[in-house]
Amino acid sequence: MEELLRRFLPIFLLMAIGFFAKRTKLFPDKFIEGLKSLIINVALPAVLFDAFSTMALQASYLLLFLLVFAYLSLLYLCGSGLRRLIPRTFGMPHTSGYMTGFEFGMIGVGLFGAIWGMDNLPVIILIAFGHELFIWFFYVPLISRSADKSFKLMETLGQLIKMPTIIAIILGVLVNLTGVRPLLLGNVFGQSVFAVIEFLKPVVSPLILIVIGYTMVFRRTDLGRTAAYILTRIVLVLGLGVITLLAVTRVIPGLNMPIFVQAFFAFILLPAPYILPLYIRDRKEADFFTQLLVYSTAVSLVGYGILIALSF
Repeated sequence: MEELLRRFLPIFLLMAIGFFAKRTKLFPDKFIEGLKSLIINVALPAVLFDAFSTMALQASYLLLFLLVFAYLSLLYLCGSGLRRLIPRTFGMPHTSGYMTGFEFGMIGVGLFGAIWGMDNLPVIILIAFGHELFIWFFYVPLISRSADKSFKLMETLGQLIKMPTIIAIILGVLVNLTGVRPLLLGNVFGQSVFAVIEFLKPVVSPLILIVIGYTMVFRRTDLGRTAAYILTRIVLVLGLGVITLLAVTRVIPGLNMPIFVQAFFAFILLPAPYILPLYIRDRKEADFFTQLLVYSTAVSLVGYGILIALSF
């Protein structure tokens, strides 16, 4: 119990700072938007670059990416099936979009880093890499189509390679594969860059957690339907997730270590992608899924508490 409190209480307190800052109007919304921009465009890319430039890469990880992609695709298909079979409860057009995908960038990094440490971030990034491929080349095209927005592959690729996080990952992999990191550390400029990264690493998780707390505004919603969506997603995510984890740890050497198992569950306990409401044209449906994601985030935090209790 003491270990659970030691790891989870700081997370709760940081989120409480953000939550009460919103309630008391301590920070203007523009400040939080600026903080989000700082995290997404500077702090998070720096951490990802460092993680990918130091992690051990091997060819068998390609199979991991494919298995994660297949897992997420199955979740999407399950969402489509629910919409057809139980339209009264799951009839909303974007049900499939809610049943798959995970909010790794704005929540996963912060929570995982705060609990397991930023040094272990490369472990969960192995899972996140296949997830990002799924999000940008499968998820976004499908929900764009359902929103009557045309999907253009070259335009999406152009946007993708301009994203600071993607640039950081690509540069990190290149530095890793070419083995130039020691050379970079051998001069003053390189040492300064990595020193800045070391300064940023400890503050990424706290900043993300404060932003999460600030954005968790609970409003009235259809509680019955909300509960049905959340519980169904939990069953699907955990059920198919366990099968995927067993497949991964059996066919890929070296991934049956406890930290990878913990990272996998930490990943699949995350809520659905926060970008989902952005692609919903119907105002009522967009409001429902926006609030659904808020409640899902609260449930995810409970799941993390259980995971911590079982892991330590």
